[in-house]
Amino acid sequence: MKILIVSQYFYPESFRVNTLAKELVRRGHNVTVLTGYPQYPYGEIYDGYGYDIPYEKHWNGVNIHRLKVKPRGHSAFGMLSNCITFVIEGNKWVKKCDEKFDLVYVFEVSPVTVGLPAVKYKKKFRSPMLFNVQDLWPENVIEVLGISNKLVIGVINKIVDQIYKNSDKILCSSNGFVNNIAARGVTGNKLKFWPQFCETPDYDRLTKPDCYNSDYFNIVFTGNIGYAQGLDLFVDTAQLLKDEAVRFYIVGDGRAKEELSKLICEMDLSDRVFFVGKVSEHEANCYVKYADCAYLSFSDNKLFDLTIPAKLQTYLACGTPILGAVGGESAEIIKQADCGLIALKNPVDVADKIRLLMNMSDENINCIKNNSLSYFNSNFRMDKVIDELESFFDEVLS
Repeated sequence: MKILIVSQYFYPESFRVNTLAKELVRRGHNVTVLTGYPQYPYGEIYDGYGYDIPYEKHWNGVNIHRLKVKPRGHSAFGMLSNCITFVIEGNKWVKKCDEKFDLVYVFEVSPVTVGLPAVKYKKKFRSPMLFNVQDLWPENVIEVLGISNKLVIGVINKIVDQIYKNSDKILCSSNGFVNNIAARGVTGNKLKFWPQFCETPDYDRLTKPDCYNSDYFNIVFTGNIGYAQGLDLFVDTAQLLKDEAVRFYIVGDGRAKEELSKLICEMDLSDRVFFVGKVSEHEANCYVKYADCAYLSFSDNKLFDLTIPAKLQTYLACGTPILGAVGGESAEIIKQADCGLIALKNPVDVADKIRLLMNMSDENINCIKNNSLSYFNSNFRMDKVIDELESFFDEVLS
């Protein structure tokens, strides 16, 4: 099967679409990715890449076409320019394209406009289109960016309606997303819950990070360091526990890192909260696997109650006890799996839950770890989830 994946983000940026593309190739599909130049999360094109610099046209069997999309930078104008240029350059590519793909799969993390070139391709070649929703729009713009201008939201709603109307399947990463989109009038067999997956870690190759000290209770957070993650709560909790044998590690990078670093220095927590930086997926798994606790949080926003972040699947796959300062669907998964504790979104309760974990018996901790792995294998294992995706492919082609 010839598959066109449309995604603003792709290798060397760290998104699950990379693993998906590789796995589809391994399963015998011919996969092409239409994407931009790597710039996430820094907002600047990565070193070694540029419009006039030749880029890799093939990666692990995946064919790559890169569009000259303006990097988002750190301003609202930059983000808007990033969205618009992807659409313009994507539409130009579609106009010139003479290659017929059997279907189009859109990997939609913000912005939603990534779907517009895919719609244009579908109309040109009459290829079925699957739209994978990772972020809800316009809700993301309203709740996260604080934009409520009726004209702007009206335009976004028209774009979203156009994309949903032209999608043969809308794959939602949470049941909350399914319900939200259904409320827009999208019904029937078009809407499907299709969760994010996680590649099973190579457990035999996972080694304990040198920075982990067995004299401390080591807590790790991995992934994007953004404002949505509400990591100021993580730091405030560290302040409450600074006289106890607890250390906090943040693995990843993102726009909120600089402010968070200043806060850590101001609170004199540099010997308690450590930035590891951006690492490979394998290295991140090492930090999670050997942590005493993996931390998950969102800022206090009703939109995030509908969201299941990809890091939750990673935490489950590594069999690490989870502490979630979350609500909604993420909290329900932790409860159903019986794989950790849920805390209120305040530092006192988070600190209290950490103390509970610290004082649990080895028997209880091992039970939590086994529950975590069991739930992962039953629900989020890569081969199971991608088997389901291929069944959706067959449905739209039939």
